[in-house]
Amino acid sequence: MTRTSVRNRSVGLATGIAMAVSLTACSGSGADTEPTTQPTQAHASPEINNPKDASGVELCQLLPADAAQSLGLNATGEKEDTPKIDPNISDACWWRASDGSGAGVALSVINGSITEYQRNKTLFTDYQELDIAGHPAVRGNRGTPLEDGYCDLYLATSDHQILHAHSNINADGKTDPCGLAQKALEASIPTLPAAK
Repeated sequence: MTRTSVRNRSVGLATGIAMAVSLTACSGSGADTEPTTQPTQAHASPEINNPKDASGVELCQLLPADAAQSLGLNATGEKEDTPKIDPNISDACWWRASDGSGAGVALSVINGSITEYQRNKTLFTDYQELDIAGHPAVRGNRGTPLEDGYCDLYLATSDHQILHAHSNINADGKTDPCGLAQKALEASIPTLPAAK
């Protein structure tokens, strides 16, 4: 994968995150203010029994080296600058496939609530609510992961923080790229410090 295509994928990642984070911005700071993006049904906030703090770990340490290697990725991640479309968006760290296939997964931290994704699920053509490593999560894509070869998962580490996983593979119409993103989140969550 060329540096240009890597940069283009990072810009795409940032654009997707900015769209989702803007949902949070619509809700304002009041707990009872509803987002104005579009009318949706109210969604109860999920309970997070074991809140974690993803910002308490250096970005490229979010995925442990042994876990990355077990997923067929390089042991170390590479930080990619993303456009500062929204101040809530952090940079992303990419772990590339060790076989040079161009596959990879990126992790980033978003300040926001998973509830905003749940309330605005109609914005996604591919949407599913999940439990990953004991945390509420959302699979939210504007395309079809099997056909597009990429997937976005959003996991609530706490009431006000999301760990975002973006994975991409060479689309073959058979392999779901969401599996790679989910495995990266499952490996990351147990290593995060408890939220204060």
